[in-house]
Amino acid sequence: MTDERPRVLAVVPARGGSKGIPRKNVRLMAGQPLISYALRALAAAQMVDCVVVSTDDDEIKAVARRCGAEVIDRPAELAGDAVTLDPVVYHAVEQVEAAGFLPDVVLTVQPTAPLLRPATIDRAVRLLVESGAETVISVVNETHLAWTTGAEGRGVPLYEKRVNRQQLPQRLRETGGVFASRRDIVTPHNRIGQDVRLLELDRLEGLDIDAVEDWWIAEKALNRRKIVFRVDGSPWMGLGHVYRALSLAGRLLDHELLFVMDADLPLGVDLVRGAFYPVQAFTGDPLPAIREAGAQIVVNDILDTEVAYIRALRDMGLFVVNFEDLGPGNHAAHLVINALYDPRFPEAHMVWGPPYADLRDEFATAPVKVVEPDVRRVLVTFGGADPADLTAKTLRVLGTMPGDFEIEVVLGLAYGPREDLRVQAAALGPRVTVAEQVRDMSRRMHAADLVITSAGRTVYEVAAIGTPCIVMSQNAREQRHLFALAENGFVNLGLGADVPDETLRDAVARLVGDYTQRQQMSARMLAADIRGGTGRIVRLMLERYRAFEAAILDTVTRRDV
Repeated sequence: MTDERPRVLAVVPARGGSKGIPRKNVRLMAGQPLISYALRALAAAQMVDCVVVSTDDDEIKAVARRCGAEVIDRPAELAGDAVTLDPVVYHAVEQVEAAGFLPDVVLTVQPTAPLLRPATIDRAVRLLVESGAETVISVVNETHLAWTTGAEGRGVPLYEKRVNRQQLPQRLRETGGVFASRRDIVTPHNRIGQDVRLLELDRLEGLDIDAVEDWWIAEKALNRRKIVFRVDGSPWMGLGHVYRALSLAGRLLDHELLFVMDADLPLGVDLVRGAFYPVQAFTGDPLPAIREAGAQIVVNDILDTEVAYIRALRDMGLFVVNFEDLGPGNHAAHLVINALYDPRFPEAHMVWGPPYADLRDEFATAPVKVVEPDVRRVLVTFGGADPADLTAKTLRVLGTMPGDFEIEVVLGLAYGPREDLRVQAAALGPRVTVAEQVRDMSRRMHAADLVITSAGRTVYEVAAIGTPCIVMSQNAREQRHLFALAENGFVNLGLGADVPDETLRDAVARLVGDYTQRQQMSARMLAADIRGGTGRIVRLMLERYRAFEAAILDTVTRRDV
């Protein structure tokens, strides 16, 4: 081989017959014929000069030509089940050379390698050339404690000692990805020289479609997208936005996720990192960090957005999803989801109301509340920050009320005066308990007979359980939340800072003494379709994105035509 850039021929052998998966090579995987993925990877590789498909099948020929490959008619004697690839590849090379192209390197790329990347193909060629090897074969690492079967069916270990996997001799399996050979060693019976180098791929890229299970995995991987969550949390804004993003992230683990967060708001950053999701912290303008992420979808949970910001995201080619957005930017997003607000100007890209409430996974399977005649336990929880300190106000009122009910107070991660609150609780005696950073809120809501909370996303969690609830809003924006109303089973007292102690006391006393009303409240809560909200949101986001992606592809196709 000369020092100049080698002439590289890629041969894709593709028979029409397939017993494991009928019509495998042209069957649609994630909307495209299986063989098309390998052909597109070869077309995008910088080191490949000529791509040919060796086949006996007219449908495969048509797909290959649509993907820009040349077709080699495979003779019948090379199309049988027992024929190996060596004579098939040699026949293709002879046909190409007869037409005038003389390759230095011959690649064999199986049509059953849909996750093979163009950069990997180029790496294989460079490794062959730069190492002076005769053959490069792609492999995956399958080093494990392994066994075989000996005489009389007895298990025989293929190892000397039971040690950790890292201490075992490497066991590398060939993949259907890349098989690169110098032209001078390709014969009707061989493509492997004396000097062989191995190119290790990760498990996904090295996947070879041989069984239905392989198909499932590949299709999942091909549908994988990179999603950026633009979200923040702090003592003054609370942590509800971060918790919602984490809940959605838990349902999107098929995808590559990144949180882009303000470095000057470390409370939210620490919460996400503590949940083991990747965070890209920024200072000032988030757009450079979002651009660098190379995502396809950006999810904004930052309340009111500006038009310029959303337009900048769209100019990057991103599909833009906004949550609880009442700002002017919501008109420019692709999808706006407002579980808590009715939009001022409803548009086709906006959805709202209880069907789009997001719940953490623990609420999806939690038991519903059976309302008891007596109120034995009152739960007080005002979210992650409680900036109006409605916790202390509520505890002050409950502490003056007669009755033998217990009081449980749950403090959020960003609650400020926790030491003062603990002193206040201790003064009321053993009937009051205080908990922090709980991970079983659904259990605590179910154990309670009455919940007192603010008008944020917690009201949806309460409704999913069905425990009677009194609501006081943290601020004027929360007063616009339209779910925590009597028609949905809540007693809403309005802006918490304006609620007199006597009004709260009367509301609690009334519910404690009225079993029928509490039953009716629970029934109204449970009548709302809350529990399916998170799944509904994820499906909607991905369906709208796929339509967006298809429209772009259609536009590009029309332009090319």
